[in-house]
Amino acid sequence: MKKKKRLILSIVPLALVSGLLIYEANLKVYSKIDAQTLAYNDKEFFKGYDTYKKYYENGERNFEMDKLIGKTDKSRFPGFKESVWSIKGESENKVVFVKGLMAEGVYERK
Repeated sequence: MKKKKRLILSIVPLALVSGLLIYEANLKVYSKIDAQTLAYNDKEFFKGYDTYKKYYENGERNFEMDKLIGKTDKSRFPGFKESVWSIKGESENKVVFVKGLMAEGVYERK
């Protein structure tokens, strides 16, 4: 009985970590061309003052993140990556939100 319990307790964390790593590996990869431009396939997204005014109010976000849709190519380590999120009520083909450890921003297609 104890061996069975110990086996289950050692397999469950390994399965969870494996599942998370597989999920992270299958995310779309967005390319950061420069600090203001993000690209995925043939779509380019831009960040600027107009986009900032539209999605931020007094320095605070006035939108809700919806779901994780990708990561940037600058993502080196799983814990310190820049993740790409969709915004609730907006198409992920038009607007994306990039959140990293030190920075965040809304990128919009022009």
